[in-house]
Amino acid sequence: MLSARLIKKLEGIEKCSKHGHKVRNLFQILTNNPELWMQAYAQIYPNKGALTKGVGEITIDGFCEDRVANLIKLLKEGRYQPKPSRRVYIRKANGKQRPLGIQSGDDKLIQEVVRILLEKVYEPVFSDDSHGFRAGRSCHTALHEIRRKWTATKWLINIDVENYFNNIDHRILINLLEQKIDDRRFIKLIKSMLRAGHLEQWRFQRTYSGTPQGSGCSPIIANIYLHELDKFMEELRLNFDRGTERRSNPEYNSLRLKIRRLRKKADELDKSSEEARRLSDQIGQLDRQRRSIPSGDVNDPNYKRVYYTRYADDTLLGVIGSKDDAQKIMEQVKTFLTQRLNLPISEEKSGIWHAREGIMFLGYEIRTYASRKVIKIKIGERHTRKRTVNQKMDLYVPEERVKKFCQARGYGEYDRLESHHRASLIYLSDYEIIRTYNDELRGLANYYGLAHDVKRKLNRLEHISRYSLFKTLAAKHRSSVTKMALRLKVKDDFVYQYKINGEDKGIKVYKLKDLTPEPKTWEKIDLIPDTRIYERRSEILDRMNAQICEYCSREDGYFEVHHVRKLSDMKDGKEQWQKLMIARQRKTMVLCVECHDLLHAGKLPSWRSSMYERSGEPCAVNAARTVRREAHACTLEV
Repeated sequence: MLSARLIKKLEGIEKCSKHGHKVRNLFQILTNNPELWMQAYAQIYPNKGALTKGVGEITIDGFCEDRVANLIKLLKEGRYQPKPSRRVYIRKANGKQRPLGIQSGDDKLIQEVVRILLEKVYEPVFSDDSHGFRAGRSCHTALHEIRRKWTATKWLINIDVENYFNNIDHRILINLLEQKIDDRRFIKLIKSMLRAGHLEQWRFQRTYSGTPQGSGCSPIIANIYLHELDKFMEELRLNFDRGTERRSNPEYNSLRLKIRRLRKKADELDKSSEEARRLSDQIGQLDRQRRSIPSGDVNDPNYKRVYYTRYADDTLLGVIGSKDDAQKIMEQVKTFLTQRLNLPISEEKSGIWHAREGIMFLGYEIRTYASRKVIKIKIGERHTRKRTVNQKMDLYVPEERVKKFCQARGYGEYDRLESHHRASLIYLSDYEIIRTYNDELRGLANYYGLAHDVKRKLNRLEHISRYSLFKTLAAKHRSSVTKMALRLKVKDDFVYQYKINGEDKGIKVYKLKDLTPEPKTWEKIDLIPDTRIYERRSEILDRMNAQICEYCSREDGYFEVHHVRKLSDMKDGKEQWQKLMIARQRKTMVLCVECHDLLHAGKLPSWRSSMYERSGEPCAVNAARTVRREAHACTLEV
């Protein structure tokens, strides 16, 4: 937990930024508060890439207080120099490759501390239209806002920035940072991180623009850079929006008045007369014609709106107005991005679409629809019909995405409704096979949970997935699909039953009917400040502060944290320390320096007390501590 003094300083940063003043003394806060570094470590140590090596051999493994002290000393003395990142490539959904930079363990730690401070500066001033890489916000909050607020949108505009993360202009970025931060040493630290370069196939490449994806600071830097676009769109919106409501449609009003006159005339006649029936038919025909046209004037020049939402560099605009209005807005935004932010635009991916045609955004298909459903209502003493929905913006599941998902997972042939077994899963346990299928289908269903047609579109995939599961289990047990289905059948569900310590357990095969409805409080998510950094106490920090080796129970000396990537890698582990971590269900273990060194050397004995008696505990600890401190200092200085 952060000290009261540091909490007050962080709250002061937020208050200062919110009132439009420049923030000072960030470098001083960074170098005078080791507990901030401990908090940063607690936030990044569970990451999957925590043990992935960068250019050197240093990872998060072996973290300790002296490591923090050495880094702070180098920063204060101006001798810290970030190492180049190791560049790798990951495959994108469209088949292309995205460059990813992997930093060393110490650089990851420093970047996380910087990220925390930058978040305190900018989070209070970020736009509500920005949803990427922010606490309490996600793709779903962006999509929910579109569906809730963009009703009657006529044109959708997508402006795609080409290779955004690699094209961020360092000069512009530093100028933007200096508008909010008055701290030369802190800005210099960020400059050194941006210009650290990268190694690709062991060839050093200097960095003149961009921020490496995979860096701890990349998300916040991306938002800081495009915050200028958010402010520009707010000004554009104020200048473009016009009117409070649409004027009524003259044609709709004409039909409404005709119907009123005919109804008044029909009320004066006998309902069984021929003339009354003729008028009733005429009223019905006019009413159907009226319901086929909008009640408001969609081309009203005195009613215009522009909507905007952004998730990282994915930007979507909605326009209520003419196509000329949409084209002018698009040109204004493109000019701002190219001239003010020096960002290239992908002309192939950018464009304007009619809202009825729809557009792809964050994996969803977004378009307006008009429902044919009509409800009967009573107005006064008369019963009439009313339309339910017209030109409402909604979200849909793209069928092509479902087909690709089915093919990528090896479920079978989507178009032919044919399932295949997955040979790669046969050597797993039944529990692991079912869990794999459940996690895959549940993950897809949860992501598309906002879609209007999620259960209808995923119904076919669910069928193929289920029979692929049965075929995989049948291939594993050399049985039949029917027998596997009957074996798992429990009432209306399929359940794999097993026992742990004599207690009956079960895992149910996932069904789309288990998909939970969307939360109803998303409108308020973004309004709740994230104060968790002030109150949470990480379990790993409590264990480190206990100053006790969790293997040999030594209570004095020099302690480090040992990490493993995942517990499943040690499920067959026979070493005593492996059994201990499995029993505690932890991927970390606080060890004295001697135990940690022996563990990495593969010489950690299963029983410690006799070795301590032979080696002489105090001397061994002090010698190991001195060697480790010198090693840290040499590594960091290099």
